[in-house]
Amino acid sequence: MQGDEPVLPRDAIALPLIRACVERGQPILGICRGFQEVNVAMGGSLHPEIRDLPGRMNHRMPPDGTLEEKFELRHYVDFTKGGVFHRLMGAQRVLTNTLHGQGINQPGPRIVIDGRAEDSTPEAIYVRDAPGFTLSVQWHPEWNAGNDPVSRPLFEGFGCAVRDWAVSRGRLPQKSA
Repeated sequence: MQGDEPVLPRDAIALPLIRACVERGQPILGICRGFQEVNVAMGGSLHPEIRDLPGRMNHRMPPDGTLEEKFELRHYVDFTKGGVFHRLMGAQRVLTNTLHGQGINQPGPRIVIDGRAEDSTPEAIYVRDAPGFTLSVQWHPEWNAGNDPVSRPLFEGFGCAVRDWAVSRGRLPQKSA
């Protein structure tokens, strides 16, 4: 997704949908390809293969092994001190899985890279000045989410944002005091 490549059917739907959600304040949570789509939707570009870049590690999942082995926690992500992810996670450094080949080449003008792997690969982003929740991660927090201390605050934050957005739109009743 470098700009000169053909737009795939999924991209023709996902990219305008992401932009529309961001602009109206509807919460979004990008995961892996969704992380990449958010960057591209907001004007950024991708490296087609991170592991081919000097000094970068292989972020792809192992080709063999059990699901548990493929989704094993394999590298740290360091968040910006005092940044959105640091505050949400309650930690400046977390251990995550990694299963991706592509990654951010150029961030979109409104994309804030708020977390990076040890090899400097962007792993956590949000959209600057967005009126709603726009967090995206390059790892897979949905794997073992109920037991993973990194996944829980991410999904809880997203859930609260969705609930608040729905209440503000009159789609859910407000909680009584």
